[in-house]
Amino acid sequence: MSSEPAATLRHRTNAMPAPLGTGEAEDIRHAAEQMASKIPPHHTLTSLSITHVQFAQDDILSKLFAYVTLSPLAILCGYVAVIITSRDLKPAVMFAGQLANELVNLILKRLVKQARPTEYLGDGYGMPSSHSQFMAYFATYVVILMYRRSIASDPLIPHTVSAVVVLWSALVVYSRVHLYYHTWQQVVAGTICGFFFAIIYYNVVNGVLRSKGLFDWIVDHPLARHFHIRDTDSIHDVAKFDWEMWQQYRRTTAQAKNQ
Repeated sequence: MSSEPAATLRHRTNAMPAPLGTGEAEDIRHAAEQMASKIPPHHTLTSLSITHVQFAQDDILSKLFAYVTLSPLAILCGYVAVIITSRDLKPAVMFAGQLANELVNLILKRLVKQARPTEYLGDGYGMPSSHSQFMAYFATYVVILMYRRSIASDPLIPHTVSAVVVLWSALVVYSRVHLYYHTWQQVVAGTICGFFFAIIYYNVVNGVLRSKGLFDWIVDHPLARHFHIRDTDSIHDVAKFDWEMWQQYRRTTAQAKNQ
């Protein structure tokens, strides 16, 4: 027999929802049937392959590489964040090259038409690997910036950054083979394409377009001035430059307060 007070039992009884009437139950069933009728058949559904990575669940290394292989998404988010916050043409130009590199990969896949090693992993053709080409472009461009366009205050920074991005790129390339999305030939081809495209693109942008005054025209445009667009390509150490400007602002603000 329950030891709860009678008042508590009466309160619980009153709090219980009333049973549904025949009409209400029919309305709920009808609404559920309408919702189910709008769902496409299972065989017509697919997944967004750029985020859908399959791996062997009993293999810890495969799970780690499943995260590593999503690196291009993280890099794309990084591009957008840096461009918005810095309003600098330098990362914007690099990002434009990254997108052009993806277009080249799409064209090459349509021309070569080589299948992937497995039919159920990945969409479209596999030659050359888009992940490998993406990372090769990214790593190559960063290395070029480190050694040709940047003189950091610490001489170890270019070596450290270059080593990190090259290792990162190599892990992503290997992950595509380890997860059976590509063959070694496909990832090697993608790496070569990304490497040479980065070199060609960098030299075209800086050897031709910049010398023609294109970037000066962009930053001098009224719209660019309105959004405070800048071009820090000629500044060797942007971090040091920004820090010095910040220090100057602090001094100016402090002097204004003391007056």
